Amino acid sequence: MKKLEDIPKKDLFKAPDGYFDKLPGIIQARVAKPEPKSIWVPVLKFALPVLALVTVGVFWFSNPTVQNVETELAGINTEQLIAYLDNTEVVWEETETNGDWSEDDLLELEDRVYSTFTDGSDLELLDEILDLENL
Repeated sequence: MKKLEDIPKKDLFKAPDGYFDKLPGIIQARVAKPEPKSIWVPVLKFALPVLALVTVGVFWFSNPTVQNVETELAGINTEQLIAYLDNTEVVWEETETNGDWSEDDLLELEDRVYSTFTDGSDLELLDEILDLENL
């Protein structure tokens, strides 16, 4: 068996001349190299939340559902509505939410209902229906 002292010593890994003299400069150059900063990162950091709030605000305050419902209700033919209500069984006791109606509330409701009629024929039709219900 060979002894450790008998093995010849060879320098297997030899650095080029002056390598370790230049090494600190090479490392400093790599570390100190400034990376170009993107202008978009700070802009997007603040612009995206503002854009999100503006978008939500536009949809919140425009309230398109109320406008669409009013448009659809205005387009309903009165005769078709009356025919639908005649063919539908409505239990008014179940639809009543508050039994404490004041006289002012009822007068306001009456004014709102009668103001929707455009001509006398609709009003006459309503009178006929009310007369039939009172029989």
